Amino acid sequence: MKLQQLRYFQTACRLQSITGAAEALHISQPSISVAIRELEQEFGVKLTSRRYQGFALTGEGRQLLSMADGLLEHADQVAARMQDIGRRHYPIRLGVPPMIGAVLLPRLYGSFLPRNPQITVTTEEGGAKSLMRNLLEKTLDLAFVAHSEPLPEAFSAVPVVSTETVWCVAQDHPLRCRSTVTVDELRQEPLVLFQKDFFQYEIVMHRFQEAGITPRIIHATGQLSTVHRLVRSGVASGFLLKNTLEELPDLVGISLDPPIPAQISLAWERGRHLSNDMRRMIEEFQQDDTPE
Repeated sequence: MKLQQLRYFQTACRLQSITGAAEALHISQPSISVAIRELEQEFGVKLTSRRYQGFALTGEGRQLLSMADGLLEHADQVAARMQDIGRRHYPIRLGVPPMIGAVLLPRLYGSFLPRNPQITVTTEEGGAKSLMRNLLEKTLDLAFVAHSEPLPEAFSAVPVVSTETVWCVAQDHPLRCRSTVTVDELRQEPLVLFQKDFFQYEIVMHRFQEAGITPRIIHATGQLSTVHRLVRSGVASGFLLKNTLEELPDLVGISLDPPIPAQISLAWERGRHLSNDMRRMIEEFQQDDTPE
C-alpha cells in the first residue's frame, strides 16, 4: 500500500468520479483505476461497484476511506512537524512557468530573499498542469500558475498579478500598430506556442476552436527564450502574458478582441501544512488592492 494510491482513492471517493479525480489531480483516468485495482488486489477485497454513472463504495471501501482519511492527514502532519523540528529552515520548492518567472523571479531574488536571508528557495520550471500535479505529489511546496478560470478544489491560492494574454509580433510586423486583433485575422499567421502542458496553449487553442479555425502552429516549446527568438526574428508570432513584455521590449503586444484575461496566482495543495517560511512568501506576493 502506497500513500499515493490512497490519495488517488480518496480523491475519487470525494468527487464520486474517476474522471473527476483524474481531472483534479491532472493525471490519466487509468492511473486512478489502476491504483484502486492494486489496493483491491493487495487487500483481497472489492472496494467499489460500478453504476451507470460513476461508482459506489462497498462496505469494505467505506471502511478503507475512513481509515485513509485519518492516515493521510497524519502523514501530512508528520511531514510538516519534521520540517519544523528545531526551527530549521528547509528550502521552499517553488514551481514557476517560464513566462511568469520572467516577471516574478527578479522580485523573488532581488527583493524578497535579501530581506529574508534565512529563507532559501529552489525553483523548478514547467507548465501549469505539471506544476499543479507536482504540488499534489508533494514534490513542490508552492507554485506560481496562470489561469483564466478558478483553480480546482484541490488547491488553495492567493492572487498575485492580474494580467492579459496578448498576441506578440516583431517590431516590423505589418500589424504592429493595431490596438486589437481577432483570431480570424490570425488564421494564416505562423505561430509559436507553448506546449500543451502550459496554460497559454489551452486558452489560445480554445479561442481558435470557438472561431472554427485551425491555427498554423509551426513550433511548440517549453522555453520562453525560444518564443522570444522566433517572434523577434519575424519567423512567427506568439502569445505571451502582457506583463512579460516588460522584460522583452523588442516585441509588440496586441490585445485580442475580445480580450483574454489571465490571473497569476501562488498556489499550494489545499489543507497542507504551511511552514512559517511559506507563509512569509505567500504574504509577500499576495496581490494588494492596488490595480496592476
